[in-house]
Amino acid sequence: MAALPLELRQNMTWVYKYTDNKGGGNDTASQVTKTKEFFCLLAEFEVQGKRTYANSAEQNYQKQYDYYKAGNSKIAYNHASPSSAVVRSLRSPYSSGNGNFCDASTDGTPSYYTACYAWALLPGFFT
Repeated sequence: MAALPLELRQNMTWVYKYTDNKGGGNDTASQVTKTKEFFCLLAEFEVQGKRTYANSAEQNYQKQYDYYKAGNSKIAYNHASPSSAVVRSLRSPYSSGNGNFCDASTDGTPSYYTACYAWALLPGFFT
């Protein structure tokens, strides 16, 4: 938080986010819990507007952000090479396996990879 500009921090607010915070490869509603966040990675449903790999119960507490619902790109680009698409990390764990998380592939489509990879981080800020 200290690395963020003061003006941004003064305008941020807490929100509750629902995520499969227990993971472990179970696709059950009891795995989905809420956390209080200033900013966080977006969930699979919040970006894609559908559930592909995340816990199917996450979407019961989420909505797709209007930006993506309007048809804007789900593709992330390398800040040092703006024409190079990169994999984008999402906060939703993959519902069928330990150590895997949902992401948006270089073409913006749903995918998942193990948590040991370093992908693009695009957090949501709440004001």
